[in-house]
Amino acid sequence: MSKINVLIVEDEKENTKLLLHFIKKYCPMIAGIDQADSVKTALDKINNNDYDLLFLDIILKDKTAFDLLENLTQSPQIIFTTAHEEHAIDSFKYNTIDYLLKPVQIEPLIAAVDRAWSLIEEKQDENRINSHYDRSSLPQVDGGFIIISNIDKVYLLKSDDISYCKSSGRYTEFHLTDKKCIVASKSLGEYQNQLSPKGFYRVHNSYIINLNHLVSIVKKDGSYCKMQDGTELPISRRKYDNLIKYISIN
Repeated sequence: MSKINVLIVEDEKENTKLLLHFIKKYCPMIAGIDQADSVKTALDKINNNDYDLLFLDIILKDKTAFDLLENLTQSPQIIFTTAHEEHAIDSFKYNTIDYLLKPVQIEPLIAAVDRAWSLIEEKQDENRINSHYDRSSLPQVDGGFIIISNIDKVYLLKSDDISYCKSSGRYTEFHLTDKKCIVASKSLGEYQNQLSPKGFYRVHNSYIINLNHLVSIVKKDGSYCKMQDGTELPISRRKYDNLIKYISIN
């Protein structure tokens, strides 16, 4: 039985104390538990550690849990623990394991952690298989291909067949030139290093585009780029100048 590491993001000490007690008593598969009381602290910890599971309160003292999730470059499992039931619908797009209302009850907590643990073990098995597959079966794959995977398949995509990639919570949508869409089981940030040397550029927190399929950059009504298939994608302000320089140099 593999053990998992957890980060609790909660700004109320009593809630953290109760959750810690329940986890230690009823969730033996959890090995390590860290704590953060703000989005900034949580991001610092996540960037320096590998967590399998996050327990997230939604309303924090500096921002919200959704602000945290939009800036993640890793793909941990997510369990929300909150007193605000009105955010449940918003949580769905992050493929959360569960949405537990405070005060957290023991049985729903155990069930949620069990589901998270099963998915974590499944992902670890998938990564081991993909690692072996990449090494032993694909020595001929060159820089013109992108290898992506989800629970069902491993895909070898020609980089020129990819128009753009879109962040979908903890997953990434690969939008192809033939209008197909493949959802991969990693976040957009985890693909950035693989894509950048192949002519891709991150124009926005939620988008990476294939520059070979870029038709124009429109500056009015907020900057956006137009792709060959007619799709219009936003360019963030801080990315715009760097994109222009990158295109000019290359």
